[in-house]
This record gives sequence, C-alpha cells and structure tokens, in this order.
Amino acid sequence: MLDRAKFMRDSTTMHADPLSDVLNLADARCVLTGTLVAGGGWARRFKRSDAVKLLAVVRGVCWLSTEADTAAPARFEAGDVVITNGAPAIILAGASEQLAGALAAPLERDAEGNLRAGEGSEFMMIGGLLEVDEQRCGFLRESLPPVVHVNGQKAEAAKLRWLLTELAEETQRERAGSTTAIIHLAKLLFVEALRLHIESNKSDRSGWLTALDDRRISIALRGIHAEPSHAWSLDELAKLSGMSRTSFAVRFRDVVGVPPLTYVLNWRMRLAERELSETDRSVADIAWSLGYGSDSAFSNAFSRSTGVSPGRFRKEAMQTYCERRRRAGRHAIEVE
Repeated sequence: MLDRAKFMRDSTTMHADPLSDVLNLADARCVLTGTLVAGGGWARRFKRSDAVKLLAVVRGVCWLSTEADTAAPARFEAGDVVITNGAPAIILAGASEQLAGALAAPLERDAEGNLRAGEGSEFMMIGGLLEVDEQRCGFLRESLPPVVHVNGQKAEAAKLRWLLTELAEETQRERAGSTTAIIHLAKLLFVEALRLHIESNKSDRSGWLTALDDRRISIALRGIHAEPSHAWSLDELAKLSGMSRTSFAVRFRDVVGVPPLTYVLNWRMRLAERELSETDRSVADIAWSLGYGSDSAFSNAFSRSTGVSPGRFRKEAMQTYCERRRRAGRHAIEVE
C-alpha cells in the first residue's frame, strides 16, 4: 500500500514552493523608484510608507536608523539590502552623528536622473518598492518585520552581491531589453534577500516566513500548497511532518501563528479570491478545485471567512477593476 506521508514528503520537497505561491498570489513585482548618489556631509529623512520598500547599497557606506529606533545606528554598506514593511521614517546619513539633524527636504535630480544628497558621489543606493495586490498579500506582509537588514558582506550573500551588481549595471546602461532585465533582477534581489533573512533567523521568532525554514513545519506547508484540494486532517499533516499529533499542532500554531487546519482554510480562501477576481470559472468549478463537495459548502466557508458570498465578492472585485481602469484612462487623458 502506498505510504502517502512518504510520497508527499518526497514529491512536495521536489515541487511545492510556498514562498513563490504567496508572491504569485499577491501578484508581486519589484519596481525601482530611483537611485540616490551622495557624498560629503549629508543626511536625509525618508517619510514613513505603508509599502514594502527595497533599499540596496551599490557602493560606499552610510548609517541607517529609523525614527522609532532606540538601538544604535546600523552601518549600511555596499552589498547590503534593507527591506521595510510599513516602517517608521528611515534616516540615512554619511556619518552617524549627522542622523539626528536629518531633514525631510525633497532631493534634487542630476542630469542622469539620480537623486542627489551632499557633495560628491562616494555613496550610491538603489531604491524600489514591491507592488502587490493588497487584498492577497497578507501572508507576506503580516510575516515581514518592519525592517529587514541583510548583510551583504557575508560569504553566503555572494549571489545577493552579484544580483545587485547586475541590477546596478542595467540601471546605468541603456541596453536592449533593460526594462525587462531590471524588473526580473529587482525581484530576484528581493527574493534572495528574503532567503538570507529566513536562513539567518533560526531563532525563537515566529511567523510565516520563519516557518518556511522550519525543518518539520515546512514539510506540512509544502504539502498544503501542493494539494490545497486534499481533505487534510491534523493526523495526516502530523504524520507528513514526522511528529505526533499534539506536538505538531502546538508547534505549527507557535511557528505559523494559526492552527494547521485554519491555515488550510485560509490558503484555500485566498486561492478562491484570486479565481473569483481573475477568472470567469463558475462557483461550483472553483469549489470542486479546492476540495469542496458542493458549491453550497464552499459558499458557506467563503462567506464565514470573508464576510461576503462568492457572488458578491466577484461583483465587487469587478467593480474595483473597472474603477481602476477608468481612473487609469482618465489619468492618461490628463497627461496627454
């Protein structure tokens, strides 16, 4: 008889990738917003943003702190990447003693379009943001801390440094296909920074990102993502992870933040929202694809989870889409 737990351990380790699933679900893409070139005595305060932002140092060094940070300023140098997630105002300065006097005055652009601070060009940083579907990015946003600082000088960060070098070159040279290359390199840089953050935080911290590197819990996550339509039970997920039922349930909740079967439900509902928003598949077809025996069972689960019926959700999603298209069209006319 086929040992399903062994089969799932082998197959999901090979194919399932929860981080990619979540990034794809959120329709995540990295957009570069500018390059900062600075030198001499300089300091700038960058206002708080709810967006997920990416800062990467190409050359030089500066000091970094946040408005609400009571810790000592951090050295931010070539190869380092910082990801912010709704963080307080970020403050950068050429010297640590200049952080306190940093102003939020707008920066001017030079002839190449770079933002300029101070005198000289010893320091260069690329800035960007992660564009996501706000309705479906909860798994990522809720797990990311306000500030992630990845040290690019460590041996394991070699790929990160290479990606940053390639990205910087593409932004400075107008080569054929540079726009596409920049988009993909920026996203790869973001993913690699997340990987290094996950792998360097093997502590008692909890959260979805931490769970991806948990030797046992990650197996269960990969199983759920590989087969969201399967009728998962607590016993089966525990066996898949090689743990007792009780130990697994406690550890999963401690690491991920919700019970295992709640996670299964939440992931199914996020997939359902995408299908309802982006396809014209029937509710019955979506229900079947997610493991529900009837559209009424699915509709009840969806309504309890989101507060609206599948039909109402689809209608409101379409209205939101049409409104965005209308605004985009009106903006294009105004620009012309």
